[in-house]
Amino acid sequence: MLQLSNGSSSAEPSIVERVRKVATALGCAGVWARATGPYILLGMRGGDAFARLTALGGTSYGLAFRSGIGGSDDSGRRAGGATWDPVLLVDELVDVVEHALVGAAAVPAA
Repeated sequence: MLQLSNGSSSAEPSIVERVRKVATALGCAGVWARATGPYILLGMRGGDAFARLTALGGTSYGLAFRSGIGGSDDSGRRAGGATWDPVLLVDELVDVVEHALVGAAAVPAA
């Protein structure tokens, strides 16, 4: 299960804070991150979520992107009121955040 903060030490940042720091370090300060249930949603300031991170255990996170707009297919998983494509990538947090930002064209591909 996703641990948002350990509550016992202010020295260790929450997962949301870590995601924000990674985005900022990659040159994308306009990204917001927030927890919703077991997920971390990412979006651009003033916009809807474009990516969803899921803690999978250990240091692994899954990345899914928001499904295309339109259509009536509700077979996708829902988080934050959105329908999500299947998990595209499983990797460590920094890499998953980077791929999310590249996929949303928030930062250029390396």
